[in-house]
Amino acid sequence: MDKKSLAQPRSFYELVIAGFSLVALPLLVALVSGAYFVGRLYDQSQEAVYRAVLTTQESRFLFEQVTAMERSVRQYAVLGDAEVLNNYHHAHQAFKESALRLRALLRDEDLKRALADLVSREQTLFEHLGEAPDPPQVGRLEADFITLTSQAQDILHNTNRLIESEVEILRAMATDARDVITWELLAVVPGAVIFFIVFTTLIARPVRQVEQAIRRLGDGDFATPVTVRGPRDLEQLGERLDWLRRRLVELEERKRKFLSYVSHELKTPLTAIRESAELLEEGVLGRLTPEQQEVAAILKGNSIQLQTMIEKMLSFNLPEVSDRPLEGRWVDLCALVEAILADHKPAILAKALDLHVACDAIRYLGDEDRLRVVIDNLISNAVKYSPEEGRLEIRLDTDPDGGAILTVRDEGPGVPEAERERIFEAFYRGRHPEQERIKGSGLGLAIVREFVIAHGGGIHVEDADPGARFVVHLPSPPQESS
Repeated sequence: MDKKSLAQPRSFYELVIAGFSLVALPLLVALVSGAYFVGRLYDQSQEAVYRAVLTTQESRFLFEQVTAMERSVRQYAVLGDAEVLNNYHHAHQAFKESALRLRALLRDEDLKRALADLVSREQTLFEHLGEAPDPPQVGRLEADFITLTSQAQDILHNTNRLIESEVEILRAMATDARDVITWELLAVVPGAVIFFIVFTTLIARPVRQVEQAIRRLGDGDFATPVTVRGPRDLEQLGERLDWLRRRLVELEERKRKFLSYVSHELKTPLTAIRESAELLEEGVLGRLTPEQQEVAAILKGNSIQLQTMIEKMLSFNLPEVSDRPLEGRWVDLCALVEAILADHKPAILAKALDLHVACDAIRYLGDEDRLRVVIDNLISNAVKYSPEEGRLEIRLDTDPDGGAILTVRDEGPGVPEAERERIFEAFYRGRHPEQERIKGSGLGLAIVREFVIAHGGGIHVEDADPGARFVVHLPSPPQESS
């Protein structure tokens, strides 16, 4: 296995899974560690609270039993009542049981020793009293019971202090857990972010290379080889795209040869047909009847139209025509518009169109041949789609930014909103039922857009109600007025 196969994942999915795993793993470790510390703190706090509550209860109960024994001894010393002595015995037994429970709960050795001393003193006093003590003898032990009560009170006080100590320990543990989790996050989050950036780059780079390759192919750039670096399945996709690029180059070359062949083969018969139709129409071969004259005119007009369509196809498809650089020179746009209108004057007169022309005197730095094609195609379309005696408007205005704005408006069927983008596509022809007799190649507006874009400008169509309005914007440095 070579080094390349070891360094690169076999598939895009493996790369995504590996990236997700490496980004999630540090976060998962931090989460588990944080959960462990929080769980430990929870268990410790629960145990401490439970033990503190029981310890407090038992200490208080122990103090209450010592107090009860002291009270019973005092009453017995005064009254000598055996029932009072029974109360003492009950309190003694409860004291012993409480002391055993409290000892099991205590963890502090000093408190355990204090409790043991209290239990020993209480047991000694109990033994001195005996089964039926003499009341005066019991009275002499009253001071010892006061001392015993004071000791029980000290144990209760120290137990409360012990609870406060437990709370401080829990607070310290919580602080330590917070610090540990904080440091873990400070260590883990940057690592996860680094992994995220690295794998995002590794994932996005081949995808971006594929996207750029597809975009270049869509823009007609078949010269740049397609190269994709990344997972092997994406590299294979890049190889297929490069195969597609080579195939498109081959098809483009075949199309170019085909168009060259067609243009060469069609020009000769078309020229012959056109010249023959002109000879017939001029009566060189003999005088024609009106019907024959009409047929000859139809032959001549259609041959001219067919020749124009072929020339448009060639000018749109041949790279040496459409891709050649702009030949920038100063062009009098107003004079160019007037010259093109003069060429279309017969068609305008034939339809009795109401022509309105308004031109600013603009000298524009551009390619005169391509600008002529742009203006000619727009005026030609406007004349072709205008109804009889319709209004035809042509405006040439200076753009406030220093460029030129050409507006051509007719009163024809207009352009439906759904077709206003598609009409600039090659070979697309909008459908107008009332204009079915008008046929075209579908290349005129596509050529116009290509040439306008070559000048850095733009073109769009608007609804003129009735008709359509084509607006061409040609940006340029400030032009001189003549």
